[in-house]
Amino acid sequence: MKNILVKILLILAGILSIVAFILTAQLIYFEYLQELYFIFEGLTLVTAIIAYATLEKTEKAKPQEVVKVIYKTVEKEAPKEKKAKEDSAKKEKEIIDKIVSLSIKDLDKFSDSVEDFSEQLFKNLSNSLNIVTGMLFLWDNAKQVYYTAGSYAFYREDTYKEYKLGEGLIGQVAKDRKILYIDNVPEGYIVTLSGLGKGTPKYLAIMPIIKNKQTIGVVEIATFSPIPEPATIILETISKKLSEIDLEFE
Repeated sequence: MKNILVKILLILAGILSIVAFILTAQLIYFEYLQELYFIFEGLTLVTAIIAYATLEKTEKAKPQEVVKVIYKTVEKEAPKEKKAKEDSAKKEKEIIDKIVSLSIKDLDKFSDSVEDFSEQLFKNLSNSLNIVTGMLFLWDNAKQVYYTAGSYAFYREDTYKEYKLGEGLIGQVAKDRKILYIDNVPEGYIVTLSGLGKGTPKYLAIMPIIKNKQTIGVVEIATFSPIPEPATIILETISKKLSEIDLEFE
């Protein structure tokens, strides 16, 4: 709106200048002051023309400059953002693959012995996740409970327990068939003993082993340090891989 008004005023100024120029040339002629006025009117006309031309040029140039800037910004930033996302996804996949690979290493070789399987499982998890304690629970169809089939720790006060389906955290994970990860374990929930004394691990993970939509086993592990991110995906993948092993002792 402002640009239109400026144009109208400039055009009007130009017309008035032309009229004044003609009148001045005819009525006030050969006088000293009159000549100065004549020159002034001429300069006014020229100034109006130049101003109008400049306005036109500026209006045409602005949109082109804006488009050019936007184009350059998109062209430079988009590839960087895309590469950053790709690098992040690649790094995340490498972390998941490495930890999962270490966690299930050689387990299929011990599928016929629950003792050997449990020992190898916790050995692997110790290497991949630095666990300080762990327990393997298997389903006893006769007693209708999950019993302790294997354990790992320097010392643990609750080395043998049984859980019904839905009872406690073990029974609840078995019922829901979903992993559970707690990153702030209550003091005294799990007590371990090493050469440094007693302590309560702060991070707890419970993973179901599922066959034919039934939880045939549950793995509970605890650590003093957090499981690397993405922790949930790592635990879910380990749980899935354990479920794929053909266990002959189930």
